[in-house]
Amino acid sequence: MERQLKLRSSVKSYRFWKPIRFGSQGWLGLLFGCLIALLGCTPPMLPPPRVTISPSPTVTKASTLPTETDKGSAHQPTITPTSTVSQTQLDLTPYKQAMLPQFATDVDLEAANGVSRYDILVTVDKASLQTDTGVRLHGLVQVIYTNNEIIALDKIYFRLYPNLPGYGGEMAVQQVLVAEQTVTPTLEADNSALAVPLPMPLQPHQSLNITLTYTAVVPIETVEGYNIFSYSGGTLALAGFYPVIAVYDKEGWNIPVPPVYGDATYLDVSLYEVTANVPANMVVVGSGNLLHKAALSDDYKALTFATGPMRDFYLVMRPDFEVISNTVDGVVINSYYPPDLAKGGKFVLKYASDALHFYNEHFGPYPYAEFDVVATPTTAGGVEYPGVVVAAEQFYTETGGYLQHVVGHEVAHQWWYGLVGNNQVTAPWLDEAFTNYSTLLYWQAVEGQAVADQVTEDFFRAPYQKAKKNGHDHPVAGAVADFAPEDYGAIVYGKGPLFFLALQQQVGDDVFYKITQTYYTEYKYKIAQPDDLIDVIERVHGKNITPLYQEWIIGQ
Repeated sequence: MERQLKLRSSVKSYRFWKPIRFGSQGWLGLLFGCLIALLGCTPPMLPPPRVTISPSPTVTKASTLPTETDKGSAHQPTITPTSTVSQTQLDLTPYKQAMLPQFATDVDLEAANGVSRYDILVTVDKASLQTDTGVRLHGLVQVIYTNNEIIALDKIYFRLYPNLPGYGGEMAVQQVLVAEQTVTPTLEADNSALAVPLPMPLQPHQSLNITLTYTAVVPIETVEGYNIFSYSGGTLALAGFYPVIAVYDKEGWNIPVPPVYGDATYLDVSLYEVTANVPANMVVVGSGNLLHKAALSDDYKALTFATGPMRDFYLVMRPDFEVISNTVDGVVINSYYPPDLAKGGKFVLKYASDALHFYNEHFGPYPYAEFDVVATPTTAGGVEYPGVVVAAEQFYTETGGYLQHVVGHEVAHQWWYGLVGNNQVTAPWLDEAFTNYSTLLYWQAVEGQAVADQVTEDFFRAPYQKAKKNGHDHPVAGAVADFAPEDYGAIVYGKGPLFFLALQQQVGDDVFYKITQTYYTEYKYKIAQPDDLIDVIERVHGKNITPLYQEWIIGQ
C-alpha cells in the first residue's frame, strides 16, 4: 500500500500458478496474484472521530534522552510547542545521522528547500494490548511547515489516514495550536482530512509551527485494505499513525478518499524525529535510524528515530522479532522476523541485499544509512514504506518464487515511490508498473534470462492477456478508482511493465539505464508526473516515443 505490491493472498484473490525453475533452488510454484481481492464485507464502523478543544497541555521534552539504565517513573515524554520558527537555526544533525556520509548534505539542501519537519511523540497504551477493542495510541505532533507555493495559504490540511476504510482504524484530534494560538479545525473527506485554519494567511516562503494532540485506535485486524494499521498475530503495524500534511499541487490540497484497493498515500518528503513510548518488551522497527533509547519505567521504554528526507514514517513492533543483518554498498540491511520464520528471514536478507545492490548500480544510489525488511501479517504480498518494507508472513516458508518477487518489488519502491515520488492515487502506474518491471530486471540479473522470460510471461503477459480476452482491456494511465478491483492488478502490474519492456528493447540497455538514472537524478526527493518521465525518455533517447506510449499506456 501504500505502497504495496498488490499480489493478494486472500482466498477471494485471483492467482496464477505456474512452476518456474529458479536456478539451483528447484521447481517452485511462482504465483502471481496480480488481481485485487474482492472483499465484499464491510467492517464494523467505529464512531466518527471528533475534534475537541481542551486546555493546552503543559509539556516538555529533554533534548537528550537518558541511557537505557536510567529509569524514571514517567512514561510520557512531552514536547513544548513554539511560535518562533527559524529554519536556519534548527539543528540538522539528527537527520544527517540517518544518511550515508556522502549524502548528508542532502539534508541541508532539502531543509533549504523548506521541507516540513515533524517532531512526533506517540505512546502505545500497554493495557489496551490485552483487550479485543483495539490498541490505543496517544500522540503529539509538532511540525514546522513552510509555504512553498506561489500563493498565500489560509488553511493547511492534514491527512488522518486511519479514518480511511482501507485502514479501518480511528484517529481523533483533540487540540490544534498554530504558533501557540488555539484554532478550531474541521473534518472533511469522510473524516480523513483535517482542515486547520490559519490566524492569518501564510505567505510564500514563510514558515510556522503547528502542534496537534491526538488519539488513535488500532484495530485488531482489518477486513478491507491490507491489514497495515492493525494489531494482529502479535504484530503491531502502524502505517499512517500520525496526522500528516497533505500535498498541495496544481489542483490545490489533495485530499480525495481513495478506494480500499491500491495505494492511499501521496506525500511530500519531510524530515522526521519520532519518539515512541512502547512496552518495554517490544522490538521496534522504524523508518530512518534509531538515535536514542531510554528505559522510562519497568513497563515502558522510549525509542527516538530520525530520518533523512522521506515521504512517510512507519513503525512496526512485536516482542519476539529476531534480526539478522548485512552491509551492502555501505547500507546496513536488516531482516526482522518471528522466530519460527528464521529460514525465510535469512533468504529475505539475501534477496534484499542483491536487489538493493542491483538498483544502486542501475538506477542511482540509495542515500540512507539503513534499510529494513520485516515479516508482518499484511494481506498484501508486500508493502513499501520509506526505509522499511514489509513482506507477508505467510510466504516466508517459501524459497525464491513469490517471496523473492515481493522483496525485489518492494525494494525497488525505494526508488520509484520513495526517492522519486508520484501521486499513487491518480497515476499508480508511474510507480507500480515501473517497479514491477524493475523487479524483472532484478530477476534477470540474479537468476538469468530464462527465468526472466518466464517471469515476463507469468507476471505480465498472462494476466494481461486473460483480462484482454475477457473484454477488460483498459488504458494503463488512470487513477486507481478508474479500474474495477478485479482488473487493477492485471492492467497496472501486468500490462504496464510491458511498456517498459518494449521501451528497453527499442532503445537498448545502455540508453534505458541512462533513462532510469536521469529520471532518478532529476526527480530525487520530488514528485514526478507521467509527462516528466516521458520527457526524460525522449530527451535521453533523442526520439519521439508517442506511438509506444499510446500503444501501452494511454491507449487500449
